[in-house]
Amino acid sequence: MKVSVEKLPTSEAVLEVDVTWEEMEKASDKAYRRLVQQVDIQGFRKGKAPRSLLERRLGKDYIYQEGLEGLISEAYRRALKEHDLTPITQPKLDIPAFEIGQPYHFSVTIPIITPVVLGDYRSLHFDREEVEVTSEEVEKDIESQRSNLNTWQPVERPAHYDDRVTMDLKFTAEGQTISDLKDNPFELTNERYGVYSGMDEHILGMQVGESKSFSTTIPNDYSNEKLAGKQGEYQVTLHKVEEKQLPPLDDAWVEKITNGKYQTLEDLRKSVSDRILEDKKRRAREELQEKIVDAVVEQSQIVLHSLLIEEEIENAMHRMSHLLQRQHLSLEQYLMIKKQTLEQYKQSVRPDIERSLKQQLVLSEVARQEHIEVTTEEVDNLFQIYTQLGQQLPRTDEQRRALEISYRREKTISRLVELTAGPDPDAESEALEQTEAEETAVANAEAAAVTGEIERATSAVVEQGSESVSDTTQNESIES
Repeated sequence: MKVSVEKLPTSEAVLEVDVTWEEMEKASDKAYRRLVQQVDIQGFRKGKAPRSLLERRLGKDYIYQEGLEGLISEAYRRALKEHDLTPITQPKLDIPAFEIGQPYHFSVTIPIITPVVLGDYRSLHFDREEVEVTSEEVEKDIESQRSNLNTWQPVERPAHYDDRVTMDLKFTAEGQTISDLKDNPFELTNERYGVYSGMDEHILGMQVGESKSFSTTIPNDYSNEKLAGKQGEYQVTLHKVEEKQLPPLDDAWVEKITNGKYQTLEDLRKSVSDRILEDKKRRAREELQEKIVDAVVEQSQIVLHSLLIEEEIENAMHRMSHLLQRQHLSLEQYLMIKKQTLEQYKQSVRPDIERSLKQQLVLSEVARQEHIEVTTEEVDNLFQIYTQLGQQLPRTDEQRRALEISYRREKTISRLVELTAGPDPDAESEALEQTEAEETAVANAEAAAVTGEIERATSAVVEQGSESVSDTTQNESIES
């Protein structure tokens, strides 16, 4: 059997297969020996009936067709292995009718993942960002903690910004009542957005017991298009003005809010500074990783088959529906809120889907070239980390594969950072870098399990390739 393979620029491979009649005869003989074990023919034990009787029962063409399906599956498996092809979905077959005694030709078109051609990623260079923490950032953080523990005290004076006012409020527009609130508290701010935008400035200076009427313009992005941009009418009566009281900034307050972990204000400042610094370093690492991966992707040659993109878009839709169900929303309701059609939403996520697929393919190829693997012990350790975090993961093959994919990805990114930006100066040892990769892998593992990344999906397709071809062939035989 002669098999030639042509890889097309459309991310497809075409198999052209030529079979001699002698090969067709041998294949039909194999089919006969298989079928005779399955068919009961009167007067013969199962498997002992001569071929002529089986042909009379099933038809001569049927046996040859069964043999041909075996040849197609064999050619398909051989091509995948010898040419390192990774199919995306079932192939398309072109199998014309055969003539007894004549050689036969058929073709198979396979949508494939085109291997990535990496650029010279080792020549890239990036500088690590130096981060620092200012005293202003520390004080702002501490003030935010104080603000969260504030109390409100009634005051006898006109209302100011940052006060909390309690008032009756009736808001109408175009003859329609939008709000009719009684004893409703508002914190006055000069940064209010939404339907009450512009209200606060009219409340400033009001006294308890005072009533007032005024107008504002409803924002153009208000959800009710009939009222967006229209004039709104307010009628308000102020009942209470309260001033924010912050706790004293002293050692006693520090000891109270930290349950004795810190005794002095300076201890708290040191802790806050360390936390902000670690957050900045983490964000800087993530931004550097993203910049490096994007650069490696940019210099790579990548061809994405449209089927791969469409399949991942459908996966994204499925994930979105699952998340919306937790909030008691359907996808249709969400699209109504977004004012988008299903097709518009799909197009809006398409660029991110394509970017994610390119990253996955590129990182997979980098891992292959850098010989990055994940051991059984490393996956077991990830399961233990999950358990320590109070999340008992099912130790299924699928979950193990999800953890393996996520961890291999993080190890690959760490390797790229090391190659292009040098070792992390804050990493005291290789063990620390490994711990960071493990933590990121744990954070990403749930997503990996849900999305079914390319490596897992394509490996499953390869394993089931011969079955897919056989199913397709049978369907086409029935239709013909």
